[in-house]
Amino acid sequence: MLMDYLTESYNAGGVISLLALNGLFTLIHEHNLDYPDFYRKLYNLFDRNLMHVKYRSRFFRLVDLFLSSTHLPVQLVASFIKRMSRLSLTSPPHGIVILIPLIYNLIRRHPSCMVLIHRPYEINSRTVDGGHVNIISEDPYIFDEPDPMNSNAIASSLWELKTLQNHYLPNVATLAKIFQDKFNKPSYDLEDFLDHTYATLFEAETSKKPKKAPALAFEKPKFVFPVCENINITEQIDAEDQELRNASIMKGWEIFRF
Repeated sequence: MLMDYLTESYNAGGVISLLALNGLFTLIHEHNLDYPDFYRKLYNLFDRNLMHVKYRSRFFRLVDLFLSSTHLPVQLVASFIKRMSRLSLTSPPHGIVILIPLIYNLIRRHPSCMVLIHRPYEINSRTVDGGHVNIISEDPYIFDEPDPMNSNAIASSLWELKTLQNHYLPNVATLAKIFQDKFNKPSYDLEDFLDHTYATLFEAETSKKPKKAPALAFEKPKFVFPVCENINITEQIDAEDQELRNASIMKGWEIFRF
């Protein structure tokens, strides 16, 4: 009775698919429903809107369960890892702190995906305008490919996580540095990260006590805007000095151009 309703809801996309996911999995797991395109549809639910929906935490609880089997093809798991890694570049901080632990757990669970971390960049030297230019090879991962088995993710690398190590939020940057250490730490408990929001991250930052007092001494500036300080504005100057002064003022104002 529910099979057609849940499959049509799962194919609808967006939030409706997220809500139908749990019921559809129950039919597959407990009532032997045959749904061959389950992982393909699940892969396509990972879009840039996913990290902003209300039911994000419920979705990632189920994703962790769906990808827990060690019998899944390595290409399939690598596609999910690469997809989440790419989405982390445009996700809000409270979404990134969910993706990083999940990626770490998947790599620990599927050691064959370890090549995504240690694969070096390929640098090709080309001649441009008579000179040699080093060009980094393009990422072989196909982001717009709907089939995870054809995304070529296993030939790529997780350079996005290296980028996150320079994130403006210290918590995200510190969490991303886990991939440059040895994989001897236990898997993360996702329940510690699923309920984070902007409010919780802001409260955590404001509740921290500074390790040392901020510097309060400063030198009082003589001018509001950068000008040549050795020219007295009240004195009479000739045309040549006036031109030099104007050039000095314009040079200082360059930093205020947009």
